[in-house]
Amino acid sequence: MVKDFHKPILEGKGATDYERYLRTDELLSLQTPAEELSHPDELTFQVVHQSSELLMKGASWELERARVALIAGNYQNSARLMRRANAMLEHPIALLHILETITPYDYHIIRAGLGHGSGLDSPGFLSLLHIAPRIGDAFQEHLTDKGLTADDVYRRHEEFFALHDVAERMLDFDERMQLFRFHHLKLAQRIIGGGVIGTMGTPVEVLQQRMQHVAYRELWDLRNQITANANTSS
Repeated sequence: MVKDFHKPILEGKGATDYERYLRTDELLSLQTPAEELSHPDELTFQVVHQSSELLMKGASWELERARVALIAGNYQNSARLMRRANAMLEHPIALLHILETITPYDYHIIRAGLGHGSGLDSPGFLSLLHIAPRIGDAFQEHLTDKGLTADDVYRRHEEFFALHDVAERMLDFDERMQLFRFHHLKLAQRIIGGGVIGTMGTPVEVLQQRMQHVAYRELWDLRNQITANANTSS
């Protein structure tokens, strides 16, 4: 009997197994119907934000896996999973630029339907903020257990290559968080202005203040120390 590979075999809705596995019927129905949109650009606004939430959920999942691998001392796998997460985070940053194509007047039509909704409430971004220090704690525990400092790992990076790789991927993650904050700030300034109050009653200036936060201060400050030592010895 010849198999019909066009006939779905999975349970669920959809004409194909692709649709059933990814539940595209549900996924593509999560946006406001065309006839109910406050403005044609609202669909773009929703798709960009929903896509970003999915990508940040995926990144957070991989970072938690990376943390578990780090705790187990599997540095290679930890770094690999962080690379994957960091690659995912490139896209929410890029998607912000799509929102820049919405004009300020049109945005305020869309904004009227947001209630008190704000990007500061993003579950995806909040999950990333939650996982970041936990990875830092796991990294520091390994340094302590081995009697090392971050400077040791960098100065003797060939000896501690795998742990050094983890540290660099941590910085990649931290950098992407800062880049997201920066581009989100510029988006807000470009669309609603820099001296106004956002949908949650939060001044846009607060976004600029939050850009000063970094997850792995020690790894950033280490660069200053290395350069200062190099200048002293030269």
